[in-house]
Amino acid sequence: MHTNDIASLSAAGLDYGLKSTFLSALNTTEKLRIFDLTTRASRELHRWAAKYPLIRRVRVWPLSLSVAAAAPFVQASNLVSMARMNLWVFTIDDLFDEEIVPFAELKRRVTRYHDILAGASYDPKRDRDTLVLALQDIRDDLATYPLFQALQNEWADAISGTLNAMLREYEWRSFDREGDRAAELPSYEAYCSYGLYSIGGPPHIWTTLIAIGDASLLAQLPRIKELERTASLCIRLANDLQSHSRELKEGKINSIVIRQREAMQQGYPADTALNMAHRAVQEHIQRLLNHCTLLRQQGRTATGQPEQAISDIARFVCDFYKHHDYHNFTTGSARSS
Repeated sequence: MHTNDIASLSAAGLDYGLKSTFLSALNTTEKLRIFDLTTRASRELHRWAAKYPLIRRVRVWPLSLSVAAAAPFVQASNLVSMARMNLWVFTIDDLFDEEIVPFAELKRRVTRYHDILAGASYDPKRDRDTLVLALQDIRDDLATYPLFQALQNEWADAISGTLNAMLREYEWRSFDREGDRAAELPSYEAYCSYGLYSIGGPPHIWTTLIAIGDASLLAQLPRIKELERTASLCIRLANDLQSHSRELKEGKINSIVIRQREAMQQGYPADTALNMAHRAVQEHIQRLLNHCTLLRQQGRTATGQPEQAISDIARFVCDFYKHHDYHNFTTGSARSS
């Protein structure tokens, strides 16, 4: 849909039926910009994702919308670079969550991804996993941006941290399925330290910072890194709230499960403990969002765009997860199925 087509819609229609407090707070011009960028970026992403069968293209539109909402000041081509990273991480997460690939094979693939992050090349004689090629494609694209050389180690570390966190969460889940082995499960704090990575926040943020290209952030890395961790944890906890019922049936460990078990160990009945867990996580998210705002205000890069992109991806996604799900979002209509 072109800008002129969007402009013909009613003010209510601009939301495509999406429930979003974040978008509702914007004026019509701002919404036009975001939905136009979403449409243009998603077209290119569909073409790119078609080369990699494991990538589920149902996610293209909502992910394009998410990155456009958080960084509406960049060009569509930059958004494509950012969203490719997100699609790749979501696909890796599917492999871990759905347990279709044996764990030993997952570990072998993760080792190969680390090779690509370190600068190795895809080998068609050796690599049957097309996600190796997809990751190299992402890296090669980002290498064309001026800030890649300065931030490539941060970017690679973020992806490595995400892969390692997924491995660790897989192990936690396996321990829990073996029976009553609560000692093997993480504390809430330990879960959060891994969960902020496994949700894919850091890879998205460092990819975004490379694509934005504001070199002044290099002088403010400690604050930017703290904002990165805070925003990523917001997203992790918001995802846990949204997916708790489904993940409970799948035998997965998340922050709600951990908080509920803590309360039950204190003597509270399961239903009460579950309500306490939800409330505790919701309050934690709000504290984290407030901290994002504080960090955004404490300093300023030359453009202010890095801070905006990081804090607004947290705000948008936390809001999105209250009503929707990236796993079954209907492409193009913005209506949750």
